Amino acid sequence: MERDPAHTDPVERTHDAGSTSDALTKVLVRALRALGEAGRADQASRLAAGAWSAMRHSDPAIAEKINGTMHYLARLPDPVDTPHSDHSVRAFTHEGD
Repeated sequence: MERDPAHTDPVERTHDAGSTSDALTKVLVRALRALGEAGRADQASRLAAGAWSAMRHSDPAIAEKINGTMHYLARLPDPVDTPHSDHSVRAFTHEGD
């Protein structure tokens, strides 16, 4: 029985086409976006930066996809309880003086 290509996972579909790195990039991008949307945009951004750095010379096209993901993550709203939320603009305006 032959499987419907529309119902296979992206890694398997792309592997059949001969491009494992594209499939892994798609999975990575989805995972980074999900992590960011779950309120962990800072962590997702650091991971994306590491992936971008690893790929920028060896595969610039993949690095560009990861760069787009970093831009997406940068636009996500900051959750209120992030560790860096103590460094708000008010902390730098001498309001406490």
